[in-house]
Amino acid sequence: MHRLIMTSRAYRMGSQGDERALARDPENNLIWRFDMRRLTAEEIRDSILAVNGSLNLQMDGPGVYPPMPAEILATASRPGQAWGESPPSQAARRSIYIHVKRSLLSPILETFDLADTDATCPVRFVTTQPTQALTMLNSKFINEQAAMFAQRVEHDAGPALHARVARALALVLTRMPEEQEIVEGVDLVQELQREENFTPEQAFASYCLVLLNLNEFVYLD
Repeated sequence: MHRLIMTSRAYRMGSQGDERALARDPENNLIWRFDMRRLTAEEIRDSILAVNGSLNLQMDGPGVYPPMPAEILATASRPGQAWGESPPSQAARRSIYIHVKRSLLSPILETFDLADTDATCPVRFVTTQPTQALTMLNSKFINEQAAMFAQRVEHDAGPALHARVARALALVLTRMPEEQEIVEGVDLVQELQREENFTPEQAFASYCLVLLNLNEFVYLD
């Protein structure tokens, strides 16, 4: 049954528009295309870890404790005992294994509409708010992951900037990038070095941060 569903024409529809169909059914009530959706909170975190090569796919076992920001730990009644500490390899496991404590939720997950832990949650609501963009640009977690992503790309593609930009785009977009996209990436990295006095490493890590914020990365179409 799963194979039948997933190989059907309906399941494999894209989200691209069509003028005639949009005119007749703009809300897609007849399901003539796929409704683009944002990844869930867990999918966003897992995708970031997968792109930078650190995602641990180990199955089963007890919950894990990724690093928790000090500002959040400070809100606990016993800050020093409120949260465990997992080795980096265990902290990089899939988000479904993260220990859930209602008063201490992972910021990246909570920001992107993690299921309510105080009640049953048959349906998740998807919100769009400024804190999501701020978290994806400024949080310690995302900047650390962007730096790891940059290191992985350099390991894969070598020192040549053009090759690194192409590899980074391919990993994030899961498709071969167009030459214009690569040129724009190279120009941005060089501009950061020239205008902002970034080191080559800082500039490329910043470019990787930009890629992790692309709509094409966090939305399914």
